[in-house]
Amino acid sequence: MPPHGADETEARRMTESLARAPATEAPPWYQALRRWVNAIDGVLIGIGCILLFALMCLVVADVGRRYLFNAPIAWSYEVINHYLMPGVFFYTVSHTLKAHSHVAVDILHNYVGTRVRYGFEAASTMLAVPVFALATWLAAGVTLEQYRAGAQASSGLGVPSWTISMVLPVGFGMLTLRLALNAIGYVATLLTGRQITPLPPISGTEEGAE
Repeated sequence: MPPHGADETEARRMTESLARAPATEAPPWYQALRRWVNAIDGVLIGIGCILLFALMCLVVADVGRRYLFNAPIAWSYEVINHYLMPGVFFYTVSHTLKAHSHVAVDILHNYVGTRVRYGFEAASTMLAVPVFALATWLAAGVTLEQYRAGAQASSGLGVPSWTISMVLPVGFGMLTLRLALNAIGYVATLLTGRQITPLPPISGTEEGAE
Protein backbone atom coordinates (compact mmCIF):
# COMPACT_ATOMS: atom_id res chain seq x y z
CA MET A 1 0.00 0.00 0.00
CA PRO A 2 1.59 3.30 -1.09
CA PRO A 3 2.17 5.91 1.61
CA HIS A 4 -0.23 8.81 1.98
CA GLY A 5 2.39 11.25 0.75
CA ALA A 6 2.72 9.35 -2.51
CA ASP A 7 -1.03 9.68 -3.12
CA GLU A 8 -0.85 13.44 -2.59
CA THR A 9 2.13 13.71 -4.91
CA GLU A 10 0.33 11.77 -7.64
CA ALA A 11 -2.82 13.88 -7.29
CA ARG A 12 -0.75 17.08 -7.43
CA ARG A 13 1.12 15.81 -10.48
CA MET A 14 -2.16 15.04 -12.31
CA THR A 15 -3.64 18.42 -11.37
CA GLU A 16 -0.58 20.26 -12.69
CA SER A 17 -0.63 18.13 -15.82
CA LEU A 18 -4.28 19.02 -16.50
CA ALA A 19 -3.61 22.69 -15.86
CA ARG A 20 -0.73 22.78 -18.36
CA ALA A 21 -2.23 20.51 -21.03
CA PRO A 22 -3.53 22.22 -24.17
CA ALA A 23 -7.06 21.41 -25.32
CA THR A 24 -5.78 19.61 -28.42
CA GLU A 25 -5.70 16.02 -27.17
CA ALA A 26 -9.28 15.13 -28.02
CA PRO A 27 -9.73 11.89 -30.02
CA PRO A 28 -10.78 12.23 -33.67
CA TRP A 29 -14.39 11.15 -33.05
CA TYR A 30 -14.79 13.83 -30.37
CA GLN A 31 -13.27 16.50 -32.59
CA ALA A 32 -15.65 15.51 -35.40
CA LEU A 33 -18.65 15.67 -33.04
CA ARG A 34 -17.54 19.06 -31.77
CA ARG A 35 -17.16 20.36 -35.33
CA TRP A 36 -20.71 19.24 -36.19
CA VAL A 37 -22.19 20.86 -33.09
CA ASN A 38 -20.19 24.05 -33.72
CA ALA A 39 -21.33 24.11 -37.35
CA ILE A 40 -25.01 23.89 -36.38
CA ASP A 41 -24.38 26.50 -33.70
CA GLY A 42 -22.84 28.77 -36.31
CA VAL A 43 -25.97 28.60 -38.45
CA LEU A 44 -28.24 29.30 -35.49
CA ILE A 45 -26.10 32.17 -34.22
CA GLY A 46 -26.31 33.67 -37.71
CA ILE A 47 -30.10 33.40 -37.64
CA GLY A 48 -30.08 34.93 -34.17
CA CYS A 49 -28.02 37.90 -35.38
CA ILE A 50 -30.42 38.46 -38.28
CA LEU A 51 -33.38 38.35 -35.90
CA LEU A 52 -31.67 40.80 -33.55
CA PHE A 53 -31.02 43.21 -36.43
CA ALA A 54 -34.62 42.87 -37.56
CA LEU A 55 -35.79 43.50 -34.00
CA MET A 56 -33.77 46.73 -33.78
CA CYS A 57 -35.02 47.94 -37.18
CA LEU A 58 -38.64 47.15 -36.31
CA VAL A 59 -38.44 48.92 -32.95
CA VAL A 60 -36.90 52.03 -34.54
CA ALA A 61 -39.52 52.05 -37.30
CA ASP A 62 -42.38 51.52 -34.88
CA VAL A 63 -41.21 54.25 -32.49
CA GLY A 64 -40.55 56.62 -35.37
CA ARG A 65 -43.99 56.13 -36.89
CA ARG A 66 -45.65 56.32 -33.48
CA TYR A 67 -44.18 59.67 -32.45
CA LEU A 68 -43.66 61.33 -35.85
CA PHE A 69 -46.82 60.31 -37.66
CA ASN A 70 -49.04 58.92 -34.89
CA ALA A 71 -49.26 55.70 -36.91
CA PRO A 72 -47.53 52.82 -35.09
CA ILE A 73 -46.99 49.47 -36.77
CA ALA A 74 -49.95 47.40 -35.57
CA TRP A 75 -48.25 44.02 -35.76
CA SER A 76 -44.85 45.00 -34.35
CA TYR A 77 -45.57 43.97 -30.74
CA GLU A 78 -46.77 40.50 -31.75
CA VAL A 79 -43.84 39.84 -34.07
CA ILE A 80 -41.27 41.02 -31.52
CA ASN A 81 -42.73 39.05 -28.62
CA HIS A 82 -43.60 35.85 -30.48
CA TYR A 83 -40.82 35.56 -33.07
CA LEU A 84 -37.88 37.92 -32.71
CA MET A 85 -37.13 37.92 -28.98
CA PRO A 86 -37.67 34.14 -28.46
CA GLY A 87 -35.59 33.45 -31.57
CA VAL A 88 -32.72 35.65 -30.41
CA PHE A 89 -32.68 33.85 -27.06
CA PHE A 90 -33.20 30.21 -28.00
CA TYR A 91 -31.13 30.16 -31.20
CA THR A 92 -28.10 31.50 -29.33
CA VAL A 93 -28.40 29.71 -25.99
CA SER A 94 -26.04 26.87 -26.97
CA HIS A 95 -23.39 29.25 -28.31
CA THR A 96 -23.68 31.25 -25.09
CA LEU A 97 -22.76 28.11 -23.14
CA LYS A 98 -19.86 27.47 -25.50
CA ALA A 99 -18.59 31.02 -24.84
CA HIS A 100 -19.02 30.52 -21.04
CA SER A 101 -21.35 33.52 -20.95
CA HIS A 102 -24.13 32.02 -18.85
CA VAL A 103 -24.39 32.98 -15.19
CA ALA A 104 -22.14 30.65 -13.17
CA VAL A 105 -21.57 30.35 -9.43
CA ASP A 106 -17.86 29.53 -9.19
CA ILE A 107 -17.03 30.54 -5.61
CA LEU A 108 -15.77 27.07 -4.65
CA HIS A 109 -13.63 26.84 -7.79
CA ASN A 110 -11.21 29.36 -6.29
CA TYR A 111 -10.40 26.97 -3.44
CA VAL A 112 -10.06 23.61 -5.17
CA GLY A 113 -7.65 22.08 -7.65
CA THR A 114 -8.09 21.51 -11.36
CA ARG A 115 -9.14 17.88 -10.98
CA VAL A 116 -11.89 18.74 -8.49
CA ARG A 117 -13.10 21.52 -10.80
CA TYR A 118 -13.37 18.96 -13.59
CA GLY A 119 -15.39 16.79 -11.22
CA PHE A 120 -17.75 19.70 -10.50
CA GLU A 121 -18.24 20.42 -14.20
CA ALA A 122 -18.73 16.75 -15.09
CA ALA A 123 -21.35 16.28 -12.35
CA SER A 124 -23.27 19.46 -13.19
CA THR A 125 -23.36 18.82 -16.94
CA MET A 126 -24.39 15.17 -16.51
CA LEU A 127 -27.24 16.29 -14.25
CA ALA A 128 -28.30 18.99 -16.73
CA VAL A 129 -28.34 16.75 -19.83
CA PRO A 130 -31.45 14.67 -18.93
CA VAL A 131 -33.29 17.80 -17.73
CA PHE A 132 -32.87 19.63 -21.02
CA ALA A 133 -33.33 16.44 -23.03
CA LEU A 134 -36.75 16.09 -21.38
CA ALA A 135 -37.50 19.76 -22.11
CA THR A 136 -36.57 19.14 -25.76
CA TRP A 137 -38.82 16.08 -25.97
CA LEU A 138 -41.80 17.85 -24.42
CA ALA A 139 -41.37 21.00 -26.52
CA ALA A 140 -41.00 18.95 -29.71
CA GLY A 141 -44.17 17.03 -28.82
CA VAL A 142 -46.15 20.26 -28.39
CA THR A 143 -44.82 21.69 -31.67
CA LEU A 144 -45.60 18.47 -33.56
CA GLU A 145 -49.11 18.34 -32.09
CA GLN A 146 -49.74 21.94 -33.16
CA TYR A 147 -48.46 21.17 -36.66
CA ARG A 148 -50.70 18.14 -37.05
CA ALA A 149 -53.74 19.99 -35.70
CA GLY A 150 -53.12 23.02 -37.89
CA ALA A 151 -53.69 25.26 -34.88
CA GLN A 152 -53.62 29.00 -35.37
CA ALA A 153 -51.84 31.34 -32.98
CA SER A 154 -54.12 33.32 -30.67
CA SER A 155 -51.86 36.36 -30.93
CA GLY A 156 -53.81 37.90 -33.79
CA LEU A 157 -51.13 37.27 -36.39
CA GLY A 158 -53.13 34.52 -38.06
CA VAL A 159 -50.09 32.24 -38.41
CA PRO A 160 -49.71 28.54 -37.51
CA SER A 161 -48.87 28.24 -33.83
CA TRP A 162 -46.08 25.72 -34.50
CA THR A 163 -44.06 28.47 -36.21
CA ILE A 164 -43.93 30.22 -32.84
CA SER A 165 -43.23 27.22 -30.60
CA MET A 166 -40.59 25.61 -32.86
CA VAL A 167 -37.82 27.73 -31.33
CA LEU A 168 -38.20 25.80 -28.06
CA PRO A 169 -37.19 22.30 -29.26
CA VAL A 170 -34.47 23.79 -31.46
CA GLY A 171 -32.95 25.81 -28.63
CA PHE A 172 -33.34 23.14 -25.96
CA GLY A 173 -32.07 20.47 -28.36
CA MET A 174 -28.89 22.37 -29.20
CA LEU A 175 -28.30 23.13 -25.54
CA THR A 176 -28.68 19.43 -24.75
CA LEU A 177 -26.12 18.53 -27.44
CA ARG A 178 -23.67 21.13 -26.12
CA LEU A 179 -24.09 19.92 -22.55
CA ALA A 180 -23.61 16.29 -23.61
CA LEU A 181 -20.49 17.26 -25.56
CA ASN A 182 -19.07 19.04 -22.54
CA ALA A 183 -19.99 16.18 -20.20
CA ILE A 184 -18.16 13.67 -22.41
CA GLY A 185 -15.13 15.93 -22.52
CA TYR A 186 -15.00 16.50 -18.77
CA VAL A 187 -15.43 12.82 -17.93
CA ALA A 188 -12.85 11.79 -20.53
CA THR A 189 -10.41 14.32 -19.10
CA LEU A 190 -10.82 12.85 -15.62
CA LEU A 191 -10.41 9.28 -16.88
CA THR A 192 -7.44 9.85 -19.18
CA GLY A 193 -5.61 12.72 -17.53
CA ARG A 194 -5.55 14.55 -20.88
CA GLN A 195 -7.38 17.83 -21.33
CA ILE A 196 -10.12 16.89 -23.77
CA THR A 197 -12.27 19.93 -22.94
CA PRO A 198 -10.92 23.05 -21.20
CA LEU A 199 -12.51 24.31 -18.01
CA PRO A 200 -14.65 27.46 -18.00
CA PRO A 201 -12.67 30.50 -16.78
CA ILE A 202 -13.14 31.59 -13.19
CA SER A 203 -14.59 35.08 -12.90
CA GLY A 204 -12.36 37.66 -11.24
CA THR A 205 -9.14 35.84 -12.20
CA GLU A 206 -6.63 36.19 -15.02
CA GLU A 207 -8.22 33.31 -16.95
CA GLY A 208 -11.63 34.93 -16.57
CA ALA A 209 -10.29 38.17 -18.00
CA GLU A 210 -9.02 36.50 -21.18
